[in-house]
Amino acid sequence: MSENRAQRILPGEADYISRAKDGDKDAYRVLVEGYQDRLFGLVISLVPHREQAEDLMQEIFIKAYFALQSFEGGSAFYTWMYRIASNHCLDHLRKRRPEQVSIDQPLKDDSTITFENTLEAPLSERPETRLDAPTEAVALLGTLKPDERVILTLRELEGHSYEDLAEVLNCPINTVKSRLNRAREALKQAYFQIYGNISDSKIVLDNREKP
Repeated sequence: MSENRAQRILPGEADYISRAKDGDKDAYRVLVEGYQDRLFGLVISLVPHREQAEDLMQEIFIKAYFALQSFEGGSAFYTWMYRIASNHCLDHLRKRRPEQVSIDQPLKDDSTITFENTLEAPLSERPETRLDAPTEAVALLGTLKPDERVILTLRELEGHSYEDLAEVLNCPINTVKSRLNRAREALKQAYFQIYGNISDSKIVLDNREKP
C-alpha cells in the first residue's frame, strides 16, 4: 500500500466498519466524522452552494450506511466512500439544469462558495492542471459535463492517483486517462470560448502522462 493511500485510512478503521455493520451507530458516527471533511471538499467543488452541498452530504452518508453490508474490503473504504459520493453528485448534476455563471464579475452571493474561501483540497503531487483563479475555475467547471467535472475534481483538486480513480469510477486505468484527457480538452475549449487566447490562460494544462 502506498504511503498516500495509507494516510487516508482512519486509525482502527476496520474495527469501526465491522461494528457499524453490526448496527453500532456510534462506530458509524466515527467513520462519518473521519471522512466528512474530505468528502465535503469533493461535494462543494462540484456543487458550489453550501446548502445544497450539505444536503448532498447527508444523503451520501445515509446511502453509505444502508449499503455498508455490501462493502467487503476489496478496495479501501475511503475509495468506496468516494465512489458513492461521486455517483450521488453525478446523479444530482445530471438531473438539474446547468446554472448560468458570470465570469466577468466575482461571485458575491453568500450562498455561493468559491474554491478560494471554502476548499483547501490539495493539488495532485504532480498536477497536470492548476486552477489558480477560484472564480474562473468555478465558472469554467460549471460549463463542463458532470462526468468531466467529477474526474477533474478528483484528480486535480483531491489529488487521487490513476489507480484510485480507476477504483472510484469503476473503470480501467486506460479509460481513466482517456476520460481525463477529454475533460482537460473540454476545459481548455471552455476557456478559449470565453477568453479567446489559451496561451494567456491562468489555467495551465499539461497533457503528458504522469502517474
